[in-house]
Amino acid sequence: MNRSPKICIVGLKCCDLITGAKVPRFIGGIETQLTVLAKGLVDEGCDVSLIVYDHGQRPEEIVDGVKVLKAYGLSGGIRGLRWIDRAKSLWAAMRRADADIYLQMGAGVETGLVGLGCNRVGTSRRHFIYCLASDLDYSDMLSRGRLGWEGKAYLWGLRRADLVVAQTERQRQGLQKAVGVNALVMPMAAAAHPVSTAPARNGEHNFRRVLWIGRPSKEKRLDWLLELARRCPEFQFQVIGTANSNTEYETRVLGEARQVPNVELVGRVAGQDMHAVYQNGRILCNTSIREGFPTTFLEAWSYGLPVVTTFDPDDIVARNGLGRVSCTVNDQANALRELHADPEVYGRISQAAKSYYNENHAISAVSRRFRLAFDVMLGQRQPVNECAVYV
Repeated sequence: MNRSPKICIVGLKCCDLITGAKVPRFIGGIETQLTVLAKGLVDEGCDVSLIVYDHGQRPEEIVDGVKVLKAYGLSGGIRGLRWIDRAKSLWAAMRRADADIYLQMGAGVETGLVGLGCNRVGTSRRHFIYCLASDLDYSDMLSRGRLGWEGKAYLWGLRRADLVVAQTERQRQGLQKAVGVNALVMPMAAAAHPVSTAPARNGEHNFRRVLWIGRPSKEKRLDWLLELARRCPEFQFQVIGTANSNTEYETRVLGEARQVPNVELVGRVAGQDMHAVYQNGRILCNTSIREGFPTTFLEAWSYGLPVVTTFDPDDIVARNGLGRVSCTVNDQANALRELHADPEVYGRISQAAKSYYNENHAISAVSRRFRLAFDVMLGQRQPVNECAVYV
């Protein structure tokens, strides 16, 4: 009888999300997806560990069946040498996990460290799975850091992964073209909304509420949303999220947002409170230049919210009727007004969104695909169509 695979996810920023902190320090797509995947893999019968930053918590604790291990802290160490101490701390946590397979998502130095750490865990090399988080993972990240050292560390780890997972066909092709690395396309998961007896999107105010969720960074183009709000004064635009840094763009655009009367800057919202945000929204608006596969799309679709977006991964929105793809601010304004004015069109898109989420991005569906890939990797199952491609 095959034993349960031991899986270790390296998600350094996931501590607050896995433990249910009221206001998480980090709440991006990577953190959300890895936390959901960790819990889903427990339900699939896997022995799951999660390595996170040291925020002063206990060295090890069990949360919802996931063993949470701490590595290094966010600060400390001698400049220029701190990565040596961080590497040693990360590898020590990997040894404590003693997993068969280590999984890491998002391009960075950690990719190289985890790849190297798989050679240092025990007497035999452990398997390494790398998951792309964004289109940046095969473009900008390849030359990131002084003298490109961060990009070199990432590429080194990427090339040593036993399996690379892309979220879209676009990512798979982009990675192959950029560095000649093959990837398997597998969708990522988002948690379904909790069951609620409260009526959804009550009242005229909520009926006109447009959500924008993310970091107000330059590539997210919050300035587009502000122009959209000026052109559509009949809608209320709610901005969820905070800046990770105080760049000139972020400072300027947030200042401008405070001057637009139909824009509400909500800031960071705790995970358990996002239910109310989606429950009381009407449409999710995305203005990004590029993304991976936005977790916010998955969350919105689980509530039946259409998306109006400038970015459409693998043309999924257009092909499946999940919203509207708009390349200009004027097109986005027209899309918002169309969806508001025609309840029949809105209802059809809302139902399509719920069905697409359930079939492709529910936690159980995604976790099952990963479990199949693990079993194939460990020689416990013959390859099938869902997990037959390997680097």
